[in-house]
Amino acid sequence: MSKLSSTPTPATVVPAQAPSRGEVGDSRRREQRPGWRPHDDTGHRNEVVLAGRVTAEPAVRELPSGTHLTTWRLSVTRPTADQRPNQPTDPITCVSFQSSIEEATRGWRIGDHVQVSGALRRRFWRSPNGSSSVIEVEAHHAHRVVAGGTSTGDVPAERAPDHQPR
Repeated sequence: MSKLSSTPTPATVVPAQAPSRGEVGDSRRREQRPGWRPHDDTGHRNEVVLAGRVTAEPAVRELPSGTHLTTWRLSVTRPTADQRPNQPTDPITCVSFQSSIEEATRGWRIGDHVQVSGALRRRFWRSPNGSSSVIEVEAHHAHRVVAGGTSTGDVPAERAPDHQPR
């Protein structure tokens, strides 16, 4: 004969299913913009939008992995109220691993006004002096807004009559 246990057996837990998109009760709808993805429910976001002048022309280098890294630098003017006496602008390094951005930046020159959107990233690498790191903007989208001027700065480079391509 078997002896019955007086301890209760655990109940089976069935997880509740979240309503699918479009169903009543779906309160987690978010504004959808091109290039924007919700990361999680904690509200964390890493979005950067910059508009400034190119101060270091884009350079492409091949990493040991075979991936191409495009790097350039922008100078973004601070609002007048936030300017310091010796630092009216912020130099910001931008990078991209995307071939489409490598193509888009190919004709950029110093002085061009560009717009970049992406995210802040911290990259690490080993150097002869130990580990190093840098914080950069990893660009997801980039385009030139206005071509920079000639040496006088009066005429955009694309319309200058004696402009020689580099």
